[in-house]
Amino acid sequence: MRSLPRHALAMGACAAMMLAALAATASSASASPSWQLVDEFSTTNPACYTTSGGTNDLEIDLNGTWSTPINIGASGLPAGVSVAGTTLIDFYYYLDGRYTLSYGTPPIPAGWSNGTGAVRLAAQPDPSSYTLDAEGYVGVAVPSGLPANSSFSITLWASDGTTMQAESVPVEIKASCKRRY
Repeated sequence: MRSLPRHALAMGACAAMMLAALAATASSASASPSWQLVDEFSTTNPACYTTSGGTNDLEIDLNGTWSTPINIGASGLPAGVSVAGTTLIDFYYYLDGRYTLSYGTPPIPAGWSNGTGAVRLAAQPDPSSYTLDAEGYVGVAVPSGLPANSSFSITLWASDGTTMQAESVPVEIKASCKRRY
């Protein structure tokens, strides 16, 4: 008879461990964001600047949906390289057969995207009359005088206040660069 209480105790302990494992799995699943920063740049598709320097607006592409605004920026900038002025969000809408464009500053409002360009914004006055889209860009300025065929990396990032995601961006300095878009 003494083995019955120990058996019940052992079963109870197993059940408690299973519940703890399920709770941990559910917790980690709910912590996973519903959006991702898409790697736009790679060693085969780097950001390019010329030896005369300049500013390029490096695009931030997102995939998924989000209900809170997403801030964007750049970090890990080598000496002399900087974020140029203000990071921009291009807002544009399609109405009466034409696009209208305006500019703003981050964050990117709540919305969704398939990761290949424009973000469809969730909040718009009347979605049946027009669509409201946005694209985020970080302006990165590189000084003149860097040697041709040199390279370095920077980091583009996006954060919803809870999750931060980053993309390593290879940068090449060349005598001339092909236009990306």
